[in-house]
Amino acid sequence: MKNILKTLLFGVIAIAVIGSCSSSKNDGYVNTQKKPKTDAQEVSANRGLKLQKEECEELALKATDNLRESGNGVSAKESFATNIALLDARQKLAQQLEVCVNGLIRNFDQQHSAGKASDMISKQTAIQQAYFEQFLTNSRTICKNTYIKENGDYNVYVCVEMSKEEQKAMYKKLSEEKKIAIDFQEHQFMNDLAKAKEDYRKQRLSE
Repeated sequence: MKNILKTLLFGVIAIAVIGSCSSSKNDGYVNTQKKPKTDAQEVSANRGLKLQKEECEELALKATDNLRESGNGVSAKESFATNIALLDARQKLAQQLEVCVNGLIRNFDQQHSAGKASDMISKQTAIQQAYFEQFLTNSRTICKNTYIKENGDYNVYVCVEMSKEEQKAMYKKLSEEKKIAIDFQEHQFMNDLAKAKEDYRKQRLSE
C-alpha cells in the first residue's frame, strides 16, 4: 500500500513539474529568427543589411517633382509618436533644402558672378536649416503607418512632401530677403532646385 501511494505521489509531482515547464515556455516572448528563403535574402542576412525600407521611407526616395522626406517617432501615445515623426520628417526636409539651395547658389555664383564671391558666401551662410522650417509647417503628409511594439509603444512612420507651389513661395520669400536675396529668375531657381533634389535623392539611395 505504501509503495502504491509513493508511486502515485511521484506521478503527481512529475506532472506538475512538466506542466510548470510548459507554462514557462509559453508565457514568455519567443523570438524566432526565420531563415532566408532566397539568395538575395541570404546575402542581406549575412551582411547585416536591412532587407527593405518601410513604405513611407520608400515613398520619400521615389523620383517626383515634389520634395519629400520620411520621419519616424515612438511614444506610449499614438498622437505623440505621430508628432515626433512629423517633426523628424520636416527637420530632414529642411536639411535637404539647406543642402540643395546653398549648393545651387554656390554653383550659380561660380558660373555667373565670380566677382561677387565674397558677397554670395556671406548670403549662403545665412541660409541655415532653421530658416527653411518656416516653409514646412503645412507640408502635406502623403503616408502614415502605425505599428505597435512588443512593449505597447506606438511606432509611427510618415512621409511629407513640399509641392511645386510651396517651392515657388519659398523662392519668393528668398528673393525678398535682402541679406540672402538670390540673383536668378524663378524658372532657373526651380530647374536648379529640381536637379539638386535629384542629386540629393540619388545620394540617399546609395547610402
